Amino acid sequence: MQPRIFQAFLMCLLLTFLPLGVSSCSTGTSGRQQFSQDVQDKLNKAVDAKRAEFGVPGVIVGVWVPGKGEWISCTGVGDIGTGTGPTIYDHVRIASITKTFTSTVILQLADEKRLKLTDTLDMYDLDVTVPNRDKITIRNLLNMTSGLFNYTNDENFWSKFLADPTAAWIPKQLVDMSIAHGVVAPPGQGYDYNNTNYVLLGMIIEKLTGNTVGTEIKSRIIDKLGLQNTSFPTTAEMPVPFMHGYMPDSVAGGDTRGQAVIDMSMESPTPFFTAGGMISDLMDIKTWLQALASGMLLSPEMHKEQLTFASPNTSSYGLGVMNGGIFIGHSGEITGYNSSAYTQAGGNGATIIVFINRYPSKIEGAADQFTSEIINVIKDLIQQ
Repeated sequence: MQPRIFQAFLMCLLLTFLPLGVSSCSTGTSGRQQFSQDVQDKLNKAVDAKRAEFGVPGVIVGVWVPGKGEWISCTGVGDIGTGTGPTIYDHVRIASITKTFTSTVILQLADEKRLKLTDTLDMYDLDVTVPNRDKITIRNLLNMTSGLFNYTNDENFWSKFLADPTAAWIPKQLVDMSIAHGVVAPPGQGYDYNNTNYVLLGMIIEKLTGNTVGTEIKSRIIDKLGLQNTSFPTTAEMPVPFMHGYMPDSVAGGDTRGQAVIDMSMESPTPFFTAGGMISDLMDIKTWLQALASGMLLSPEMHKEQLTFASPNTSSYGLGVMNGGIFIGHSGEITGYNSSAYTQAGGNGATIIVFINRYPSKIEGAADQFTSEIINVIKDLIQQ
């Protein structure tokens, strides 16, 4: 569940054109402007090539360039058991895209003067004894500079999770696994993508509001934007319909190159909590990206903070948002699912969303590779 930051790669692709892929799914968008047939053919070819290269069963893709056209495609297999293809209506686990929701709630609480980004962890009674808690700030958690150990890098975490994927975890268990490793760096000194940070942010949300984080995300974001297919679940079930998620049968042995045949759709979201536990679908994530990019749920001050990409040692991460050159958004990886969701700042530009139903893949950030190939095709259509 550790997305690749691919700013440099995207910026390079915008400078060099490599001609590349339309299977389409029912979208209910008849009458809307479509890309030319030539562009659609190239998009179809690009997606099919990446699906074959990475051994991905199924792909759901949405591409929108205002004033130029749109393209939505559902290809491959969404359920190996039945052989049915994915659809635009399928739910997927969005993994670390969850962080964009978590960070937005934290920044809303800052707007409400219920916290400050300079607050340190020792100001909150979270029932965990975090190293450097008197020095780690909320900003450090948001921009991945806490210096804490990432609990999903602990082999024991994955052994326990894969032994019983539907088992419920509590946030304290996740943080305790991190604490057991001590610290990896002084707070604020270096960027290190870290799921522990976002679990702690979820715990802070619950401490401050007295509500579950799912309740806060629903009332503050989901309900306000009318996201009917987005949820912060607490059980392993998937809402119907859904694209099944798969991992290679060799993962337990450390090999990610095998066929993706083990169905991981029904897995507990609790081991990933506010770092990666949410579920959504294509059109909801499009709506969310536009709201995120426009800052409509935050004050101008907090929106600027969220999109300030100045963490130590990287310009690729803001406060819960990834920087992909002219695009912002987030990627996500969780067993069975990999996603890449990016749009242009301001909320009125090009948007690219890719959901694939395989993780781990043959490489990290496979969904981002799909996005990169799509940019190859449409880069001349994008307003820069």
